[in-house]
Amino acid sequence: MPDGREFDNAAPVRQFPRLQRILEKLRPLIAADTRNPGGDESCLAELLEGILRSLKPDGLIRQSVPKGSGPGAEMAAYVVAWWGRPRLLLNAHLDTVPFSDGWSGDPLELGLREDRAVGLGTADTKGAIAAILTALGEVPPRDCAVLFSGDEEGGSACMEAFLRNRPPELELLERAIVCEPTGCLVGTRHRGILSGEVEVRGEGGHSSLADGLPAPIWEVSRVASALGAWGQSQRAHGPDGFPGLCLNLAEIRGGSAYNVVPSRAVLVFSLRPPPGVPNETIQKEIESRVRQVSAGAAVHWISSQPSLSTAEPQGFTPFLGEACQSPVDLAFWTEAALLERAGIAAVVFGPGRIEQAHVADEWVHYEQLEAATESFVHSLRSLQS
Repeated sequence: MPDGREFDNAAPVRQFPRLQRILEKLRPLIAADTRNPGGDESCLAELLEGILRSLKPDGLIRQSVPKGSGPGAEMAAYVVAWWGRPRLLLNAHLDTVPFSDGWSGDPLELGLREDRAVGLGTADTKGAIAAILTALGEVPPRDCAVLFSGDEEGGSACMEAFLRNRPPELELLERAIVCEPTGCLVGTRHRGILSGEVEVRGEGGHSSLADGLPAPIWEVSRVASALGAWGQSQRAHGPDGFPGLCLNLAEIRGGSAYNVVPSRAVLVFSLRPPPGVPNETIQKEIESRVRQVSAGAAVHWISSQPSLSTAEPQGFTPFLGEACQSPVDLAFWTEAALLERAGIAAVVFGPGRIEQAHVADEWVHYEQLEAATESFVHSLRSLQS
């Protein structure tokens, strides 16, 4: 099927009976520029608010959230709707990554090909939004909530704000299905994320005096070497399926010229703690090892996101069926970890695969869109019994 606005081949429609409806919902989602950074999440949140309001929810909130603390910070947005006394939350993020090089057409125009839909966010995760909307149009929602949240590709400002400001009607949420491209498999474990800086300060001065002055770049280089060796030593250790810490020494900053002793140097690093290992444990280990090498070094933590290990994943069987019997580990981080930390059991599920996301001509198979929609239909029906 060639790129284009119209569905000019009936074969996929016959094979996937919901496909036409899914694609009709997907097209305006792709057209909304929600690149993070640089896009407009509020515009899409407003569009989704109108669609959700037409389904007569018992409550609905659309909220703008600053992505940072400084003046002029970009705004993220989320919209949440609920029906009855929600036990289950369906969540998908509405922001995308920026354009990458190599697109064969307009990333913001839905392309229809023989077996797939192409466009920015089709896999990550606007295809999932279209599947959820299609399911909501097929099964009258009951005792559930739907959250379309922004800034997932940034700092998770929207999910944090939602959890912080949950209305009383959503305090009884028990479970959440967080949409990411898992190939319609159920993800129950992934690593957390830690990032930080090691800073060393000195007097600075003329390089002719270097032998008598502190050497911040040398100090952080020693720290980098020690942390790198520790990271290497951990590569064979860890829980089943998650060996090592993915320690990354990302950057050393400092200095201005060959004849100037710098007064400051910074090492930037990150690592990904495996499930079951609290970030705080790794942080204490890092700080201890840094002090052993350089007593004057300071560790500043930039970000800390928890790992995911779903509590009672079999409890999702009524919603996602047999897929819960064969859960998978994920190589990427998701906001399911934030929900799990807040006491809401969460799994990761959605159409497409992670290899199809964040690339030129991002795409999702029609079969995956149909399968995800069927799963959401099943989830909504299970809440009616």
